[in-house]
Amino acid sequence: MEITIKVRQTMDSYVARHGKLTASCTAGPRQAAERLAGKIFGQFQRVTIEEVSFEPCSHSYWRIVTEPQVCRICGCTWDHACSGGCFWVEADLCSRCDGGDEQ
Repeated sequence: MEITIKVRQTMDSYVARHGKLTASCTAGPRQAAERLAGKIFGQFQRVTIEEVSFEPCSHSYWRIVTEPQVCRICGCTWDHACSGGCFWVEADLCSRCDGGDEQ
């Protein structure tokens, strides 16, 4: 899965936005993008983040791509989740196989 997000600099922080979700960070635009990726995909989903365009003193666009990840028990992935849905509880274990299928 691939999404593009917008990161803008405010007076004292960087704010990343995708749809209605936002994340901010004072350290830099990449860190704001990383925080937003965590909100969108969860902390255990591996992603690649790269800057795709930059407007000085304004904003930048970042591409976030999910990396292949497979549950070690059932073989589900982000794009092909378990029936009824699941999420990562470890980098290679989904919530259905862990027994904690409530988000």
